[in-house]
Amino acid sequence: MWTLGDVFILILVLAVVGFWVQHDRFRRRALSLARRATEKADVQLLDQSVSLRRLRLGRDDRGWPLLIRRFGFDFSRTGFDRYRGHVDFRGPHVSEVELDLVDPHWRDERH
Repeated sequence: MWTLGDVFILILVLAVVGFWVQHDRFRRRALSLARRATEKADVQLLDQSVSLRRLRLGRDDRGWPLLIRRFGFDFSRTGFDRYRGHVDFRGPHVSEVELDLVDPHWRDERH
């Protein structure tokens, strides 16, 4: 017979697995958007990856709570510099894809 504690643990495990699967879908989508943006800007996506930089609660236009996710990535113009970019999601929707081409956060002075 299942106890209330067993049911709670089962629900908690299912919620964690569901969140992880959903996070992986967003990560893959962010990587695809980062690849497309860097190809369009004619720069090189470094490490071929994105990482979750920020996860917070927000509200949509109707006041309902939603998750706001920011996935960051690095790219290069010359191969000796490193710039940052990000893909933002508000709930299930893409809200912004940005490449910060102004100031590199790392530069190799060999050129």
